[in-house]
Amino acid sequence: MKQMIPVADPDALLKYARGLTARNGNGFLISGGCDRNGRIPLGPYMDVIAQVKRESALLINAHTGLLDRKSAESLVRASPDRLSVDVVQDRRVIRGLMHLRVGPDAYRETLVNLFDSGAEGVVPHICVGLSKTNEGERAALSLVREFDISALVVLVLMPPNGSPQYKPPPVDDARVVDFIKEATDNLRCPVLLGCMRPRGNWALEVDCIDAGISGIATPSRRTVAIAKESGLELEVREKCCAFYR
Repeated sequence: MKQMIPVADPDALLKYARGLTARNGNGFLISGGCDRNGRIPLGPYMDVIAQVKRESALLINAHTGLLDRKSAESLVRASPDRLSVDVVQDRRVIRGLMHLRVGPDAYRETLVNLFDSGAEGVVPHICVGLSKTNEGERAALSLVREFDISALVVLVLMPPNGSPQYKPPPVDDARVVDFIKEATDNLRCPVLLGCMRPRGNWALEVDCIDAGISGIATPSRRTVAIAKESGLELEVREKCCAFYR
């Protein structure tokens, strides 16, 4: 997987977007590291995001981080096509693993601020395996059920490279499948298996299909073959899974 391309300032982002348009690109994800309050410094880039949307047909997926009301309103006015929101509800993970100075309510406030600002295309991301038990992701699912989200992206914990002090055991496949089954049973939107997950586990991908998943980012070839053999109608989209619909 290639690393994301750094942009140092709004002019660099505009230059990149125009170059991408010239190369017939589809769009891009804008993200970044967050501060101790879980906020991504998107503020200086809002005008450029709006300009890119006016000038081009590029699709923009904005990784929001945590947002207060003013920041949410500004981001919604800039009109990115998708708003990807990581949702965590385990206080021990938020404080002890992510080292943020916020609590679970900050994620609810972010979603409230986005929807009260008229946001569309909100796609929460929930990572299975962050918590020691499944209660963390289940609490996150309970939260997103309260909102009219466009889709839910399910991720699977991948410990970062070069982090010897954090080596949790691999996430059990059954935990992932059970969560997806609960999500598909309780949400009215598509549930998708995202790109952040250990790769090569075609058996898990097939089990997720059986559990009701609507789409899989970069599935294995064997998964695709099995799905076709099962009579499923497949559609390939060269887009981020947040753009499922």
